[in-house]
Amino acid sequence: MVFTENFINTKKEDIIKSLNTDGYFAIENALTENFISSIESDVSNHRFLTNSNILSGGYTNSPYFLVNMLACSQTFFNYCTNTEVLDICEKMIGNLFRLKALRYYESYSNTYMQWHTDSKTSEGFAPIPGLIFISYITDVFDGEFQYVRGSHEWSSTRMQNDFSQDFNPDDVKSFKMPKGSIIVYNTHGIHRAKPSNSSNFVRKSLFFQVDGNDNSEPLLINPSFMTEFDERIRMYLGFGRKSSNTPFPHTDETTIPDFEVQNLISKIGYSRVKSMIG
Repeated sequence: MVFTENFINTKKEDIIKSLNTDGYFAIENALTENFISSIESDVSNHRFLTNSNILSGGYTNSPYFLVNMLACSQTFFNYCTNTEVLDICEKMIGNLFRLKALRYYESYSNTYMQWHTDSKTSEGFAPIPGLIFISYITDVFDGEFQYVRGSHEWSSTRMQNDFSQDFNPDDVKSFKMPKGSIIVYNTHGIHRAKPSNSSNFVRKSLFFQVDGNDNSEPLLINPSFMTEFDERIRMYLGFGRKSSNTPFPHTDETTIPDFEVQNLISKIGYSRVKSMIG
């Protein structure tokens, strides 16, 4: 089971009303303990591999990402293709909606995120209807997600996606919530992850974005996960459709953090690493 009775029994009209009014909907105790344990196991099995044909996560200097969850986690696949999710997307976005991007990610204490919106394309700002689903895999009472209430109604007048450090919004909603919580929000809303000064801070979350633009990042999918394949799923996952967006985030050998470099050295030996890098 993906969702708890608490989420399943929540009226869809209440979710839609909250999204339309505030720009977000949030609920605690939405994901089952089995779901969370399964996600943690799937991430652990694909944590960080080098010179491997097995799917693996990566680092962008500090934050950790595993973007190919549709290929390595049946649990995540069942979550983001669930009828409950698709029904919300259809009511908010319309008949055409695509899974644009997805990832498991970890935010640390040295991670800084500016206020921004997600209503953007490779060409910049775009008034495309969209939703983002964030779920907490750990308790988050520090470094939490924040959203400027109602900003989905007026952010488009700014014609920008990123805001300077001087931006000081009113009516900020902070989502300090336990693991298993879900936040759904309008991509036009202004939001960020609140900076944390705690040295041992780690926020583990799932993210996926759905919008009305008939394009997406390329998706890797394990076909064995697909027990149902109707036309709505075909459209949502982009079969036979354009997928030319640049994958996010960019990772390469220069973004590997020092501790993973040390782990690599311990595995293959210092002398060999030295000979490899010259």
